[in-house]
Amino acid sequence: MTDHSLDRLESIREGALRRIAETHVAGRDTRHNRLANLQAVRSVVEGDPHYTWDIRGVDRFSFEEILEAIAAVTGCSRDPSVTSGGGYISPAATLRGLEATAEAIATAAHRRGRFLLGTGHPGSLLLFYIRLAHLIRSWGGSVLEPALSAQVPPNLDLAYIDGVAVTTDRASVPHSHSHDAMDQMLAHAGHVDLVVADHGYASGAITAGVPVVAVMDTNDPALALAQRLGANLIIITMDDNRPPSCYLPILETIREFGEHLEPGLTALAEPPGTGAASALAHDRLRTAEQLVAEQIGVTQGLDDLMTGLLEGFRDQLLQTALTPDEHDRLASDPYLELVVHRRLHDALHAVVQRRLQVAEVELDAAQIARYLDNGAAGNRHRLP
Repeated sequence: MTDHSLDRLESIREGALRRIAETHVAGRDTRHNRLANLQAVRSVVEGDPHYTWDIRGVDRFSFEEILEAIAAVTGCSRDPSVTSGGGYISPAATLRGLEATAEAIATAAHRRGRFLLGTGHPGSLLLFYIRLAHLIRSWGGSVLEPALSAQVPPNLDLAYIDGVAVTTDRASVPHSHSHDAMDQMLAHAGHVDLVVADHGYASGAITAGVPVVAVMDTNDPALALAQRLGANLIIITMDDNRPPSCYLPILETIREFGEHLEPGLTALAEPPGTGAASALAHDRLRTAEQLVAEQIGVTQGLDDLMTGLLEGFRDQLLQTALTPDEHDRLASDPYLELVVHRRLHDALHAVVQRRLQVAEVELDAAQIARYLDNGAAGNRHRLP
């Protein structure tokens, strides 16, 4: 890694720590206080499924071992005699989790991976997952929605909000620790490269042996124990009860890390208020690209057409605009070739912009230009 790249990485880390501090998703006095966190440890020792999430083996640990596992992840006190005060999550631990998460998601998305997203904590985290789903799609990944409307015990339905799984009683979207929804999702999804989730959605994937990125608060000991047991699991330690807007700067950190660690990715985070429209535009674009790819197949014909156009334009320029001396001097000049190519490139963009002014496209001129430029560079599906 070059010095410039290392400097950029350190800059991203510094910015991430500022965001973590400003949003209070980590640090001191998180929502679940120390006493409540110790009670969660006791509940795992007692085998309470509300806290074990049915992850095999987590109830075999002693109180002290569970507390040690949580402390290793969150940075909280390992001393069981400390029973007062608020919860604590080390910002440095959150930073490590975000960097590892960004690398895992970016790598899978760049390889056109298949993702499942789900949350049992929709009151605070749903917007975070929705925007993350948009980012995954813009990086080239597929966000699946298997088993839509399946029945989830005792009397709920599996629903998706812009690619993010939740359970609903059709009147509300309740908090949940159950893994039943994820069990059904995995049973119908086929191959899945990565699950990004929390609570029971994460535990269901862990039990199934699927790679998982999980959001973990201080009262979620089962995730720390699953990691200790060797699960293929990356943990983002965060207070999961902050206002929804607090998690959007965290998403920006994931984007920055991902695009630095996987340079082929060039998506921009979506501006507020445009998420649904951008996701719809992206889905329509992918459908159109698949149709064109199926009909045209290999690009040799298009390459030959554009090569002929480029050579014809260049030859006309040489014959009509240059003196004989200039013709001889510039006929084999590669810089002339470059400038001619740029003029054709710019003309094509301008024609496309004019044609799309009367079309139903949920993209502005800058987004269209960005898509055309990224397509030329070989980076498909990169919408702002």
